[in-house]
Amino acid sequence: MEYTRRHGEARLPFVFSGINLDPTIYDPIESLDRPGGLITGALERIPYYEAFSTGKRIVPSATKIVILADSSPSSDLVAGTFVERYQDVATDSPLEVIDYIQVESFEEWKEKVVEYQRKADFIGILNYYQLRDDKGEVVPAAEVANWTIYHNELPEIGFIATDTEDGFLAAVGISYYETGFVVGLLGGEILEGRDPATIPIVDPKAVDVTFNLERAKMLGIKIPPAELAEATAIIQSIDEIH
Repeated sequence: MEYTRRHGEARLPFVFSGINLDPTIYDPIESLDRPGGLITGALERIPYYEAFSTGKRIVPSATKIVILADSSPSSDLVAGTFVERYQDVATDSPLEVIDYIQVESFEEWKEKVVEYQRKADFIGILNYYQLRDDKGEVVPAAEVANWTIYHNELPEIGFIATDTEDGFLAAVGISYYETGFVVGLLGGEILEGRDPATIPIVDPKAVDVTFNLERAKMLGIKIPPAELAEATAIIQSIDEIH
């Protein structure tokens, strides 16, 4: 494939993956349908509807969920787009989001988990990797998860598919494998001669669903066989993790 040179350097086509924000804020991307320049790629969007639907199917009586997150830039970005990407467009949300809370410290996280035990039916786990202790040090994610599952009586649903590996009940997140496959296809089109400027930036909408059966047992929840059959992965034990 031909490519141009600028300032003495080769300008190669570029395919990105995992962009949470609107990529048109970056030059030279002009629009999602026709990026312009030598770039295209795949977006990453939190699959709220799929996650809430999964939660409703495994706990049919549930109606309300609170979403907890740390105060990292990544969480800021996702929380900041929740209203426009989900709340304003979802007319039949399986679960009502009663609060979307960001905290800076592990102590605040603990307080919120305790506070919502009687207010919510589910706790949504967005991000817990940048919570800090009283010395300002980042608390290991496994420690946060361990405290949560042993002090929380509500079912949890994470938005990263691997959250169940830390012991949480269920997780519905972007399928990084499937997204990578889509990115590979885009790259293949470019290698075959297609101009990346004309290849639309896509949202693969591919999700992975995982469950932790030991956590389900702790909570007294029986996950329907149909859900287990469709799951991407099933974690059998918490002890193996912690």
